[in-house]
Formats: sequence, C-alpha cells, structure tokens
Amino acid sequence: NGCICCTVRQDLIVVLKRISERVSSGKLNIDAVVIETTGMADPAPVAQTFFIDESVQECFRLDGIVTLVDAKHIERHLDAVKPEGVVNEAVAQVAFADRLLLNKTDLVTEADLARIEARLRGINAFAPIRRCSRGDVSVDSVLNIHGFDLQRALQTNPQLLNPENAPTQHDKTVTSVSLDQGAPRHMRTVQKGDLDFELATDFLEYIAESQGEDIYRMKGVLAVAHSQQKYIYHAVHMTFSGGFEEAWQPGEPRESKMVFIGKGLDEQFLASTFNNCLATPENLTRKASTLRFKPGDAVECRTTGFDAEEGERWAAGTVVEVLHRADDMAPGEVAPYRVRLEDGSELTVLTDEGSEIVGANSHGDEEDGEEAGEGC
Repeated sequence: NGCICCTVRQDLIVVLKRISERVSSGKLNIDAVVIETTGMADPAPVAQTFFIDESVQECFRLDGIVTLVDAKHIERHLDAVKPEGVVNEAVAQVAFADRLLLNKTDLVTEADLARIEARLRGINAFAPIRRCSRGDVSVDSVLNIHGFDLQRALQTNPQLLNPENAPTQHDKTVTSVSLDQGAPRHMRTVQKGDLDFELATDFLEYIAESQGEDIYRMKGVLAVAHSQQKYIYHAVHMTFSGGFEEAWQPGEPRESKMVFIGKGLDEQFLASTFNNCLATPENLTRKASTLRFKPGDAVECRTTGFDAEEGERWAAGTVVEVLHRADDMAPGEVAPYRVRLEDGSELTVLTDEGSEIVGANSHGDEEDGEEAGEGC
C-alpha cells in the first residue's frame, strides 16, 4: 500500500520479511515477488531496498527492472524541462532499466520506432529493447531474467547504496486526483449512483481534448445506468481506449472510480463535473433540455432503406418520448427520441442531428441536413 517510488519504504521491507517467514515455514510457495511502482517512480530507491537491509538481501535477489515505454508519447517526456534538482522520471526509468519494452508500436511509424530506439540506447546502451503492442510479451522476457547488475546500477546512480541519500524530488505541478464513490464518506468528493453513459463519455472526451497535453494518465471503472457490465477505460494524453467488459457480480457494489494523473489538475472541477454526469432526474432533465425537439413536436425522420430513384427515405411523425431506452439497445445507450410515424409505427432516433431528424416540412428545404435541422 502506498507510493513505492521516492524513498526506501520500511513498509515494503516489512512485507518482504513477512513473505520470507511464510515461505520458510512452508505456509507459502512463490516463484517471485513482482513490484509495480507508480508511473511517476524513480526506480533507484526501490532497488536500494534490496541492498540496505541484510535480512531482505539474504532472502531475495533483485532479478531485474523492466521499464514499459510508451512509443506514442515517450519523446515528449524525455524532452520535458524540469526545475533544478527535480528528477525527469522518464529518463530515470529508462536509464535504470535492465529490460525495455517498447510498447504501442502499432500507433507509430517504423521511422518513429527507429528514432525512439536510438534515443533509448543513448540513455541506456545495455538494456535489450523488445517491441510490443498492448504489452503482449512472454513471461520469460520479464521474469527470471537475471538482468540486474549492481556495478552497472552504481554507474547510473553512485548514491544507490547510500541510505542517507536525499529522497527523489518530483515535479510538484504533477499531481493525481481520485474520484471514488466507494471511498469513506469523509474522504469522498463525489456522490453515489450510476452514471449516464453519454454524459460520462462527453466528460472524458472533453478532458482528453482540452487538457490532453497535461494528462499523463486517466483510468477508471464506471457503473453506467442501463448496463450490467463495467465500463473500463484508460488514456494517455489524448489516446483513449475503453469499453464494456466484465459484468458486475451479484452483491458487488456498483461504484465508479476515476483516477487522473497530470499537471494542473482541478479536483473541485473534476468532482463537480462527475456529479453532473450522474443519471439523476435533475441531470437527465437538464440533458433533455438541450435536445432540439420535445414530446409532441412534429418532425421528419430518416428511415432505413434507400430508394434508387428517390434517394434517402424520410417519414413524418411526432416525438412521443425523449431519452428513450429499450432492452434491445446497447449497454448504456439512450436514444434522444422515440417518434410515432404517420402510419402508426414507431422509430427510435439514435442521434439528435439534422442528418437523422428535422422539423416538420424542413426536409429538402436545404441541401445540408444539418442546416435544415437548424432552421426548423
């Protein structure tokens, strides 16, 4: 528990000793202990832990330090100008690595990869570089590699074995914010409840687009209204990936958690915007008020199918419901409109755009569907 990155952690030493005692007594059988540091970690203090405590040194061997390199974004972090005395974490992680996994190779060109590898070798000429995508590498390439060399590590950091060495200084403008519905009440900054999927994804898209340069990492698990699955996402700067994955288990609290790491984070703004994304009656009423049409409005909708002579098919009707949800819709999806057509059938309109729905007698007035929608 806690940040394993800046100093020799006594709690880490205690945990390692407990593991050793359980192994010696036969209560525990392990192959290795894997320590994942924070993304902003200086690995040197973690390595130091295995050499300054004799009991730890007797029971454990530091096998190697593996650094996962983001090929899409690494150069901007290597180039970051830090205040005097403040560590550039990206450079430190590359320099101290025994293995370098160059990840996200599918997001850059071959020329980019060649340039990045040259820069990495300029910082660390000894660590083998393995290209990968989505972290897909064999276990043998990261475990039991016998990669750590103390003498080489001392060349990188001569103060490695000095227990009096000053703690790593990080850039104080880089902080983290956690929005956790499951946190104790006195620590919780957000309200409980399921999120509206569209409002939540609009929120994440806004953060990525407006603050993407300063967002080092976003990740989270969301409880979305009208979904029995968790929405799991992660992002680095403006590169975003997310989707509905594992199901909520019976009895498991439906609680969302978002984590942001970056520069200039405004916790109050993030928390209040999160609360505005909850699927509460107040938020949904406000969302409905932004739609172009209301129940009872006469409209024309683009219907499925295409006529070779007449082109797109449109039909007149009346809006009977806004923010419509049906069981056969995708997880979390809510349609802006349900429309009853003149022939008595009903149609679900999935977007509030002029290419799909316009005011009555507006279709055909303008060549551009969006302009027609605006004019109704």
